[in-house]
Amino acid sequence: MSDVAWPAPPQGACTLPERLEAEVAILGAGIHGAALARELTLRGVSCALVDKGEVGGGTSQWSSQLLHGGIRYMLTGDIRQMREGLAERATWARIAPRRCHWEAFWMPHRSWPEGLAHRVGIGLYDFWGSERPGWPAELSLGHVSKEAFLADPRGVLGAFRGATAYADLMTWDRDLTRDLAASSEAMLLEFHEPEGFEQGDGGLKLLHLRDRRDGSARQLAARRWVFALGPWTDGAMARWFGETRKRLRLSSGIHLWFDGVPGCERPWAIRRPKGRILFVIPRDGMLQVGTTEREVEDGWVPILEAEREELFGALEANLPSLPWREMPVRAEELGVRPLVAASGATTHLSREAVLERHARLPNLTLVLGGKLTTARALMDRLATDLTGLRCEASTTAPLRLWDGQAAQIR
Repeated sequence: MSDVAWPAPPQGACTLPERLEAEVAILGAGIHGAALARELTLRGVSCALVDKGEVGGGTSQWSSQLLHGGIRYMLTGDIRQMREGLAERATWARIAPRRCHWEAFWMPHRSWPEGLAHRVGIGLYDFWGSERPGWPAELSLGHVSKEAFLADPRGVLGAFRGATAYADLMTWDRDLTRDLAASSEAMLLEFHEPEGFEQGDGGLKLLHLRDRRDGSARQLAARRWVFALGPWTDGAMARWFGETRKRLRLSSGIHLWFDGVPGCERPWAIRRPKGRILFVIPRDGMLQVGTTEREVEDGWVPILEAEREELFGALEANLPSLPWREMPVRAEELGVRPLVAASGATTHLSREAVLERHARLPNLTLVLGGKLTTARALMDRLATDLTGLRCEASTTAPLRLWDGQAAQIR
């Protein structure tokens, strides 16, 4: 976890006292940590949300920004995980309507048999995901007319003969993470570096922190502890407790951003070998493309030229009508997927999450793996386990907007 990789903290200092207490301490203010803070607040349980950076400032800002069931799970046969994602997609549409919007994604096909397979598979995907709160009436699903397909610059010159449209939900991942934090009453400790723990008979008791803004020291006491550190979990466990067991495999994926292209109005999802989908998505006046797959060792890694070349090669092979290499890259980003450790290629590992109760520290739970779409449901389950309290409002209470919060919450 290189200090060089973490963004420098802003000017100023935290006004919180030197010693702090909470019922639950959450380390990691990504999508899982922020979602858990909201869940605990809904149950009336005090919590602290700690991060070396800022809320949503790590890998939770570099996802594909989709709240989806996982159309590729249809291809891999993981129907259970797909249906769980589809149910959660509807929940996000209810509780975060100002951070989400529905889209009709086009999946193009190269031949009529492939087109028929898409119609059947996508038909099941949309049938199982038929709960779509706020679905725009102007968006149509199923067969894309030949006229509409050829009106898109991506639909000419290449091998594709048509497309089938399916529904999915687009979001802004960092804003969504911040809204979850703003929807909590968590004691927020951004830019605080954990330096060491004090332990007792029941496990962890106290965390020593260093404020990265002014160097001041703080102590945080809690009864229960949750580490939602994403791809930095293994490194933190090695540094803080000397553990060498690898719980995660890390897979990086990159996105490139180009200027918007007239006529490219719908997001495209193109099937590629080995199961990964090539997305070409018009977003915020630009065109986002991705993603790739590379196993890495850390949450902060640079983009390799080979990854850029892989993405350009996929774009040229599938969508030759656009001059990709002549189009300037306006931005690029790399996100790291934390996958639960197993043998085999990372392309075949599940995005399922595991909640691990630490064997030696009984009041510590580790959040391993997971993804944006199912983070709320997973943290709802964890909060119920921690408190013994269920909360129906988790799936209905609208999120508060981060930028509408008072300054002390930030």
